[in-house]
Amino acid sequence: MKRRFTRAIVGGAFVLFAAPAVAQVDPNPAMNNPDKLAWQLFIQMNSRGQGPNSVFETFASDSDTFQLNPQYPAGPATPSLRPAILPQMARDMSLRTGAPRPTLMPDPRFTFEETRRNRPSFDFIVNNNLFKRSGLKAAFGRDLTFPVDAIEVKANWLPVEFIPDFTKNQVTVAQVPQLYHVNSDRQGKRYALVAMHVITKQVPNWTWATFEHRFNPARCDITGCRDSFGAQAPVVPPSQISDAGYPDCTKSPALSAMFAAADIEPVYVNYCLRGTQVDFVDNAGLDIRLGNSVAEAGFVATSSCMTCHGRAAFDANGRAVSPFLAPSVGALGPLLPNWYFSFTSQPPIFQGMPGLVRTATPADFVWSIPVCAVDDTQTPPQLARDCLGK
Repeated sequence: MKRRFTRAIVGGAFVLFAAPAVAQVDPNPAMNNPDKLAWQLFIQMNSRGQGPNSVFETFASDSDTFQLNPQYPAGPATPSLRPAILPQMARDMSLRTGAPRPTLMPDPRFTFEETRRNRPSFDFIVNNNLFKRSGLKAAFGRDLTFPVDAIEVKANWLPVEFIPDFTKNQVTVAQVPQLYHVNSDRQGKRYALVAMHVITKQVPNWTWATFEHRFNPARCDITGCRDSFGAQAPVVPPSQISDAGYPDCTKSPALSAMFAAADIEPVYVNYCLRGTQVDFVDNAGLDIRLGNSVAEAGFVATSSCMTCHGRAAFDANGRAVSPFLAPSVGALGPLLPNWYFSFTSQPPIFQGMPGLVRTATPADFVWSIPVCAVDDTQTPPQLARDCLGK
């Protein structure tokens, strides 16, 4: 056990006396140990909710939030699925350019995702009228900051019958319920959870954590996997062969103890932390990259959760500023100083300087706000089609 020593002067010499050690309390675990926090959030989000549902499946979906009369769900709901946006973009780009399409899925048109948010996140959006375009117009120029207890989850799902093909026959259809969290949509079609993002507002720019199922063939491709808390192998370098699969992320004793103490489906031990992000760049000034082989299929090499979501913004008309007109990694300021402002001379140094004009308002890293807002400026009001769950 570590001991603290005190000093006394005796006969002109220093004498050391052992004193009881004082326990150190981490004042900021979100920044100092983000991998541990990521697993705490993962277990919290996936603990048993009601019936077969995990806790995150009791949260409000985009479909619950972005409607004329937002309603927080009274209990668990079926998945609110929409086609995964980025894999669809990768497919469309390959069709336009003739470039090879990533082989991460049998067909990205059958990769689905949903976004869910806890009550504090839902209430912030609704109470500030950020679920509709008229509210965004009124909020233009304001500083929007979610409460520190806000949590958002993006879950990625694949139809159960596609899992054997996706895993290169490592898993049969019959084995899926024993290895994956499974849920069914309103029509009874079954989907397997293959990946998950979890973010929390415990730091101003949110904490970002991305998880993948251990049988995802590209789980550590391109940027590798890093988990200093939950994995016995804290760093897994990327394979030189794409989609070749990786060894199981054998859990550390500390994480195994956390799972043992939780009320959680046993299948969740099959999920692995790919990495966490709490800043745009590291202490050497290099861009921090974090992407998920499912959610960011085709864009992993240039993926940064924080940079992408840092560009979530809307203009004075309450419309989304396109997220795909700027570099994907690094801090926003040096790379694109006029993302939120226009200026007449030098790039902006601080807000309020002469010649600096606001052109867009940040949505505090939440793309759902500008992309999914109901257009209530039209008659009749228009729901955002891409945000409607199945």
